[in-house]
Amino acid sequence: MDRNYAVAPGEYLAEWLEEERFTQQQLADRLGWSRKRVNEIVGGRAPVSAEAAIQLERVTGIPSDSWLRFETAYRSDLARLHDVEQLQEEAVDARLAKYLRALGATKATARNRAQLVSDLLRFHRCGTVAAYRDLVAEQFRGEFQLAALKESADAVDHALLMAWLRAGELTPEYEAARTLAYDAEGLRTLLPELRRRVAIPDARMDDDVRSMLRTVGVTLQLVDPPSGLPLHGVTHWIDGRYPLIQQTGRRGTDGFIIWTLFHELGHLLGDPRGETHLVFTSSKSRNSHAEKQANRFALETLFGESGLEPFKGLERDNDIRRVAEAVGISPGLAVFQMHRTRLLDYNRGNQLCVDLRA
Repeated sequence: MDRNYAVAPGEYLAEWLEEERFTQQQLADRLGWSRKRVNEIVGGRAPVSAEAAIQLERVTGIPSDSWLRFETAYRSDLARLHDVEQLQEEAVDARLAKYLRALGATKATARNRAQLVSDLLRFHRCGTVAAYRDLVAEQFRGEFQLAALKESADAVDHALLMAWLRAGELTPEYEAARTLAYDAEGLRTLLPELRRRVAIPDARMDDDVRSMLRTVGVTLQLVDPPSGLPLHGVTHWIDGRYPLIQQTGRRGTDGFIIWTLFHELGHLLGDPRGETHLVFTSSKSRNSHAEKQANRFALETLFGESGLEPFKGLERDNDIRRVAEAVGISPGLAVFQMHRTRLLDYNRGNQLCVDLRA
């Protein structure tokens, strides 16, 4: 446990003076120093230099490297205590603190504010609060600003979003993404096979889809989010070269998962390379040109040219299942889109949805 005080080398020197019954003047005479210099070292106001440590060793018998260790520890403790004092003035949002504890990034609570702030900085690999704030500001001036402005009126807590994205960077999938080569044409060619696979949602679907996407250089990962983050996911490019779809996994029904996946693939294939897109939990995010294009891509790829037309007027589960199978999609996906477009009451069709979190 860190001490809440610092011990100056002069305190060890004061003990030696007392034990040896030396006065400060006598020690100064033996060292060839002024009494003022001895007094300043004893009082912790002057440092013990390498040269002084050698001279002290000759007089006191205490090795020079010990004096230097005393000095280093003292200066380190002073810096640490000053840092703690500064961090104590900062605050970490309770939701962010809870998320950091869930990730194992800290054990600190609000009672140990300085440690909590320090662990937040370490998690983001920042040395100071100012550097952390600059990092967040830079991210939202550049990579995420366009996505946030274009796609939603929701208020996004930048610290929560940054923590969730940083958690994604610490996964094996994130590092592995840098070893893949993105193949846009290969992804287009893969779409029919992906569509056939997700038409039969089961416990292996997620792993199968991830494996299929990796063959064309696309990484898909689920990362648990902090509470209060109004996102389903984000599509962005690692180093501007490696596409990654990171999802929260908040909703585990097959229809939502399938639709979101193909929506994000629409961003990868239709938007300028390197653009970032945030998928918000509210419908406010659906109004930008990029979002409309991604939705159109998902609808045409999954439902075909007829879109939702074959499902209009359907209410019975058996009818929805029959038409979905004829179209070649899962009934749960049909229900999801029928709910979303108000073709079906929300209290109908839910038995056709498959919960893939089970």
